[in-house]
Amino acid sequence: MFKNILISGLLCTLLSAESFDTFLQRAIQNSPYLESSALSVKQAKERGSTISRYENPTLELEYSDFNSDTGSSDDGYRVNISQPVRLWGIGDDRDKLANNTIKSADASYARAKAIFVRDISIAYTNYTNKKSLVKLGKQELSIAKTIYAISSSRYEVGTISRGLMLQAKIDYEMVQINNENLLLNATQAYYNLLTLSGLNEEVSLDDEYYFSLYPMGTLQVEHDIQNNPNLIMLKSQQNTALAQAILDSNKVEWINIFAEFESEPEQDITRFGVNFPLAVFNTKSQEKQIAKLQSSKAQLLIQNQETKLNITMSRLQKERSSLEILQSKNQEILVSEEELLKMFLDAYKIANINLLQLQDIKNKVISTKRALIQTKTALDKNAITQNYNQGQYND
Repeated sequence: MFKNILISGLLCTLLSAESFDTFLQRAIQNSPYLESSALSVKQAKERGSTISRYENPTLELEYSDFNSDTGSSDDGYRVNISQPVRLWGIGDDRDKLANNTIKSADASYARAKAIFVRDISIAYTNYTNKKSLVKLGKQELSIAKTIYAISSSRYEVGTISRGLMLQAKIDYEMVQINNENLLLNATQAYYNLLTLSGLNEEVSLDDEYYFSLYPMGTLQVEHDIQNNPNLIMLKSQQNTALAQAILDSNKVEWINIFAEFESEPEQDITRFGVNFPLAVFNTKSQEKQIAKLQSSKAQLLIQNQETKLNITMSRLQKERSSLEILQSKNQEILVSEEELLKMFLDAYKIANINLLQLQDIKNKVISTKRALIQTKTALDKNAITQNYNQGQYND
């Protein structure tokens, strides 16, 4: 029963299977994780608005009661309205800080999305790897079954011993057990992928997909990594720190312009004026130094990230060249091994070779095919990582 459920959930027909591209787009659109990151961008935009907005005006109302020595009394009042006004250039500095705050949030979201696409792609590659091993397990089971059937026939006619027949039977049964484990691993990989995607329903997935590497030459590595989402985010944070430092370099940002009217029993008084703070004790030197230190810290992180990326990209390129050579050689070997397996199966039927020779070549064929599956997975992951490092998943 359990086996039937696994098979129905994983080994669906290609006609009803969803392509990886379609699955990925649905995951991006429905991911709570990305939706949460998008809300962070909206929060940053609101914070940017608070940075550049004006201060509210202040209104003062005052009532006076005048009493003379003769005992008479009279009323008076005073009205004062004041408005903080930015000094020349402060508004531009605040707008620049607000814009950089929003850009930093956008860069953070783009990085989160790129990581999401990368991780989904790798999880899908792990899933297709396990599915390919399941298919290979079925091929191995078919070969082992054939060998066992031939061995049983030869045992019945007395051309091999019962021990050799039992050996073929045990090999067949061991492959069956291994296939159950392979199917279980594929199931786990499938649900890991589904959990990461954030989708709340099971999906029939096409497991035939090749991740392409975007064209890139060795001399372009330094240029291409500048689109790396981590670098873009770090540079955006640095720009925000620099904008904060520029704003904090202004010791005085605001002056107050006020207008006042005062009515007394014997006269009316109108006043206009300006008051501004004196930068004597609070010169914002500490805030300015903190922002500069933050910018320097970001620059060091950028340099460190660039160094790591250049080394990583160089390693990935060399790794890919080796994997492609390995893939080509295994494909060539497999052609000869499959031809030899067919010859040995035919020869075993007429007792020209022994069981151990046949099983040895069978194991070699399966081992080579398994190596090709692992190489294909490694090439896919290599392409995914290189594409991520070059910023191909930023959009």
